[in-house]
Amino acid sequence: MAGASDLTALLDDAETGTSIPFNSGVDEFGVDWRMARLDGWDSPDLEEGAEPRSGADGLWDVENFFAGRTLTLAGTFAAPSYEEREAAEYRLRRAVPRNRLVSLRVNETTPRRVDCRRSGSLRVGPTSDVMGEFSIGLLAPDPRKYGVLEQAASISAGSGSGGLAPPWTPPVTLPAITTAPSQATLTNSGDYDSPPIITIRGPGDDISVVNYTTSKVLIFDLPLGATDYLVIDVAAGTTLLGGTSPRGPAPGSAVVAEFFMAPGDNLLRIFGTLTAASPPSAQISFYSAWT
Repeated sequence: MAGASDLTALLDDAETGTSIPFNSGVDEFGVDWRMARLDGWDSPDLEEGAEPRSGADGLWDVENFFAGRTLTLAGTFAAPSYEEREAAEYRLRRAVPRNRLVSLRVNETTPRRVDCRRSGSLRVGPTSDVMGEFSIGLLAPDPRKYGVLEQAASISAGSGSGGLAPPWTPPVTLPAITTAPSQATLTNSGDYDSPPIITIRGPGDDISVVNYTTSKVLIFDLPLGATDYLVIDVAAGTTLLGGTSPRGPAPGSAVVAEFFMAPGDNLLRIFGTLTAASPPSAQISFYSAWT
């Protein structure tokens, strides 16, 4: 990655419409924000859970997971007047709330973003009547850096789909792949698993979504009417009927929070029992992810 001072970046709070552009020339208020340092952008910390082996050399190894990403964004700014310099200080504070996430986009060769909030100290103050400096502590609870281009596809079960019939006893055997309109390949261009959002729409019954790349399958044994839909948010680990009522997957299904898009190509397919002329369908969307 190029040095922070060589990259453009954008701190964007969509809820309030507050944006701070860095290394991009003057903003709409005539303020020139310069990012000199961005610590923590390279990689998040990996929390270590390995434990000593009693009476023997070495450690009992465990699966480790990344912690949240901590960042420090620092630099300087120049305003056209004393009043604009003072207003810029308060605008910067407003752009990084303590209690909700905002977007920090860094325009590397492939632009990437994190969703973060204020954490620790925020220092901003004048160095002259029209110039100032700042240092902001940030926390991204999700350590991934995401691409800015959404990857999406729609798939349908097709008239010949038979579904995965109960009882579902682990391990579940995945159906063989056939060429049909009900499959799609989505590419995660990053280096780390990415959580998708999947919306399954009826009508249909015994609906399952399979990722043949990861050998994971989500199975739902509830019937869906023509206007019913399930929203599966893998990052949150939730499945909501109609976007409001929690529902769980059927026995034998993968855990919702583990149905990731792996780095590289992911081949996905939907199966289901048709209950009307139109088949069940799924809309799958995600962003490529990096550590």
